Amino acid sequence: MAVYHFELKLLADAEPASGLGNELLNALLPRGEHGAPIIPASHLKGVMRENLYRLLRPLRSDAEQFCDYLFGRGESKTAAGISGILHISDAVAPQDAATLTITRTAIDAETGRADDGSLRTSEALAAGTVLTGLVQCDTDSPAVLAVIRLAFMNVFAVGGGRTRGAGACRISIREHEKETPGKLLAQAISAPVPPENAIAAAEDKSEKSFSGCYKALKLTFRAEAPLCLPTHPVGMNNVISSGFVIAGTAVTGTLLALLSKTDKGLASACWENPEFRCGPLLPVPENGEALFPVYISNTHKISKLRQENEKYLYGDLMIPDEFIPEQEYHWQEQSAGISMKGVDGVLAFEKDGKVHLLRSSSISRNYRAHGVVNGGQTDEKSASNKQKGEKSDNLYSMESICAKCFSGMVILPEEAADKLLVLLKDGAYVSFGKAKTTQGFGKLAAEPWTLYDNLETEYPQVKKLKNRLFIVQTPIVFENKKDASSAEILREVLREASWGELEKESAMTSVLFGWNNLKLDKQINGTGRVQAKRVILPGSVFLLKEPLSNLSEKIRIGLGTDRAAGYGFVLPHPMFATELCENVVAEKARHKKFECNSNSPVFAAYKLHSINGTKLSSSQIARLYRAAQISEKKAMEFLEEQRLYRPEKIWKLWDPIYHELKENQFKRPKDEIVEMLRVWHDLRNGEDK
Repeated sequence: MAVYHFELKLLADAEPASGLGNELLNALLPRGEHGAPIIPASHLKGVMRENLYRLLRPLRSDAEQFCDYLFGRGESKTAAGISGILHISDAVAPQDAATLTITRTAIDAETGRADDGSLRTSEALAAGTVLTGLVQCDTDSPAVLAVIRLAFMNVFAVGGGRTRGAGACRISIREHEKETPGKLLAQAISAPVPPENAIAAAEDKSEKSFSGCYKALKLTFRAEAPLCLPTHPVGMNNVISSGFVIAGTAVTGTLLALLSKTDKGLASACWENPEFRCGPLLPVPENGEALFPVYISNTHKISKLRQENEKYLYGDLMIPDEFIPEQEYHWQEQSAGISMKGVDGVLAFEKDGKVHLLRSSSISRNYRAHGVVNGGQTDEKSASNKQKGEKSDNLYSMESICAKCFSGMVILPEEAADKLLVLLKDGAYVSFGKAKTTQGFGKLAAEPWTLYDNLETEYPQVKKLKNRLFIVQTPIVFENKKDASSAEILREVLREASWGELEKESAMTSVLFGWNNLKLDKQINGTGRVQAKRVILPGSVFLLKEPLSNLSEKIRIGLGTDRAAGYGFVLPHPMFATELCENVVAEKARHKKFECNSNSPVFAAYKLHSINGTKLSSSQIARLYRAAQISEKKAMEFLEEQRLYRPEKIWKLWDPIYHELKENQFKRPKDEIVEMLRVWHDLRNGEDK
C-alpha cells in the first residue's frame, strides 16, 4: 500500500460547481467541513480517468481494463461492478482562499444578442490557489504507482469550462520521484493488470483451528474524507441520505479483508466462527476521549429547550427510579410540565465521569450533486448504447457526514486478535461507506481492551443498573415469527441465549436487505444480494428481571443468529446523558453578526438570524412563516399568542424578534415578508444540518 500527498495549483480561475445555488448566485463552490473551498475527489478521479484512458488507448489494447483496475467500474447489465485500487481525497483549499464571481450569458448565433434568461453568476476559485489532498493505492507495484503519477501529471484543468481555458492547473506529488514523463509512460505501457478472478483463484483452502481463547479490541477509525453511510436506498428526488453509524457488518468485512492479505485461512476460519463479533463504529467527540460509545436507546429523552441553568434535562423511560441514587436528580420529577423529545445519537462515557450525548443533528453534513457521465463507459460504448436507446447519464445528490473519529469494539479469537494488533499497530488505511474510492477512507487502529474489567471500572453506571439494562447495537437476526410481537420475539431470543427472563422492553423489528460481493452468504441472485432477514433494530432496549451474572461471556457471544457477520451485538446501558456534545464548528459559525443597511428581504433575514441565533427552533420559525403566507395579520396574531399565552421562558425567545418585526420588518409588502421569513427559516435550518 502506498500513500501520496498531492498539491494542485490553479493557473487560472476554476469553477468546480457544487450543483447548488442561492438567492444571489446560480452556482456555489463546493465546500468542506470547515467552509474551505474544495475540488471534489469524484471530479478529480473522473478527470484523471478520462485523460489517462485517452493517453493509453493507442498504446495498450487493454487500456479500458487497466483503467477499470485503477479507478473501478460501475455495475452494468453485462458486467459486475468492481472497486478500483485508487482512493483519492478532496483537494482542499485554505479557508481564506480568494474567491470571485463570474457572470456570463449565452449569445444567440443568429442575432448576436444575449439569450433571454441565460444570465448566470457563478462562484469561482481564484488563480494561484494551492489545494492539497491525499491519494492511497492498494498496491506496492512500482509499475502501477508510476501509472498513477502519470495520471496526476496528465491533469491540466479542473472544474467547469475546461475547454475555454478555465481551471488550468498543475498537480505535483510531494513524494514524486524525479522521473521524466517518458519513463513513466514506458512503465505504464508495460504495467500488468491482474485478472478479475485473481482473488478467487488465490483463495487459501487450509483449515485453521483456534485455542478457544478470545480477546476484545477497541477500534478507532479516523476518517480523512467525508463518509456516506446509507441507511436506506435512494430516496425522494434521487437523494442518498447518510446515517452516522459504521455498521458492524462493514467492520466485519474490513477486518476479514485485512486478515486475508496475510492469512486467508485465518480470515475464512474467523468468518465461520460465530464468536467472531464486531460491534458498530460510532462517532465520538474530537475534544474528548470516549471510553466506550453506545448507540442511544430509542427511549432516551432530552428537553426541547435549555433550562434556566442553560443545561438540557435528560432521561430514559426504561430506567426505573430504583436505579437512580437519591443524591442524583430524578428526571421524571424534574421534567413535570417540561416538553421532552426523543433523540438519535450516541452516548459516550468520558474520562470526566459523565455520560455525554452526541446528537445526530450535531454531526456536520454536506450535500453534493453528482452526475454520472456515460455510466463510467468509454465514448465508444456510450455512443453504442445511445443508438440502442439506452440511457447512460444520470444526476443524483449524496449526503455525507464530516465526523472525523469513530470508536467501537470487536471480539475475536486470540490468534486473529494478535495478528490484527500487528497489522493495525501504526494504523492501516481502510474505506467505509459509499463511494469508497473518493470518500470514507482513513486510518483504522486497535488496542487491547479487557472486556469485563473495563465495563466495571470504566462504566460505573453498569453497577448502578445492576447488569439488567441493555441496548441493541447491531441488528439481531431471528427466526421468522410472522404473528409474534416484538416483545414475544425478544423474549424468545433471550430465552434461547440463556439471558434470563424479560421484564420490560422497547423494541422495534424490521426486514433487512443487503449485498455480499464475496459470496459468503446465501445469495438470491448473481449480483451478490443476500436473502432478506427479519431483525430487531439497533436502539431497541430491554430490562431483565434478574442481573446477568456472566456479563462478559454473554456480550462476547451476542444474541440471535448470523453473529459472525456482525449481527446481534449488545452492550450495557451507560445511564442517561448528563452533558451535551455541541458541534464546535457550527457553534462558531452561528455567532457571526450580519450588519447591513440594505432594504433587501434577504439581508433582513440575516439580521433576524443575527438577533436570534439558535434560540428559536426551525419549527417555531416555520409556524410564523406559514402564518405570514396567509396574511400579515395572521403572522401578528401568532406572535401575540406567543406573548399572551405561552410560558415566560418561551416568550423571552420571541421578545427581541417581536419588536423587530412589528416596528420594522412587517411594514414591508406581503411578498417581501414571506421571502424574508423563508430565508430566515433556511438559515436556522442550516444550523441543524
